[in-house]
Amino acid sequence: MARLKAYDPQEGCKYQILCRNRREWEHCDYAKDEQERRYLLGEYRLAYGAGWEFRCLLLPPKYHPKPEPTHG
Repeated sequence: MARLKAYDPQEGCKYQILCRNRREWEHCDYAKDEQERRYLLGEYRLAYGAGWEFRCLLLPPKYHPKPEPTHG
């Protein structure tokens, strides 16, 4: 299988969620962190139902959420 590629990565997100139903992978959603990724995968599996597959791609670090500045 060919390596999956991110489609148009979104700034401030760490993961891209892809889905497919016996065909090629397509964009589904983005997640900003691991907790949101797990939540969204569970929700999409329930919503889409049997026959759908999901994959998550870790986006390059330049797209990850920026740490909040500390005012010290």
